[in-house]
Amino acid sequence: MIKKMRDEELRGKAPAIVAVMRALSVRDAERAKKNGADMLELRIDLLNDKERDGGKIKEFISMRHMPLIVTNRRRAEGGSFTGTEEERIALLSSILETAEVDFVDLELSSPPAVRARLVELAQGLQIPIIFSFHDFRGMPPRAELVRIVTSMYEEGGSIAKIAVTPQTLSDALLMLNLTDEIAREGKLFAAIGMGPIGRHLRVVAPLYGSVLTYGFIEGEEEVAPGQFSVKELRSILDRLMLK
Repeated sequence: MIKKMRDEELRGKAPAIVAVMRALSVRDAERAKKNGADMLELRIDLLNDKERDGGKIKEFISMRHMPLIVTNRRRAEGGSFTGTEEERIALLSSILETAEVDFVDLELSSPPAVRARLVELAQGLQIPIIFSFHDFRGMPPRAELVRIVTSMYEEGGSIAKIAVTPQTLSDALLMLNLTDEIAREGKLFAAIGMGPIGRHLRVVAPLYGSVLTYGFIEGEEEVAPGQFSVKELRSILDRLMLK
């Protein structure tokens, strides 16, 4: 049995390589671990209709392959869940109440009422919240990014996750500066770069304090633009990380 990971444990473990799971596959989870993943992210919205069943999801989680983030990504931020926001959060809430998860990912843009309910539930169960923001077309100005990140911590997030699509190397440098600044404040922050220009942030941002980086499982397709495989991330980070 793998004990639950808490947000404070990431401070000594960071960066953690997160393998994105799009199926309830024990084989995929084992392959991810073998290739160097530290955690799994179960993307409920990417499961097929048969697997998107509360009982099956809970059974998979109970196997405790490694620390796990549970996510049910909303369509407005690149997800595939087709139900209402009430249904999306209800399914997520049901899993938190009955399964042993380590983190829950919640978009800051979720409707305030349903967002507040999930935050209250997660906090009551002592499940750390990863508040996330995604921009697949570009990235907001620095002042707006700071406002978003500040709101994430104020709303109860343990980790602030910003996934953006830099259009220039100067955009990417801005993200690295922001990552370094937040990390020096002692806060847990995840900076994700998407697209061809932002891709290198997935392996460089951890050097500046980003605590999470996400990859697809070898043999699968990328889940977000510019992702590396878990195996690639492990190989590159092992070479780059400062000791």
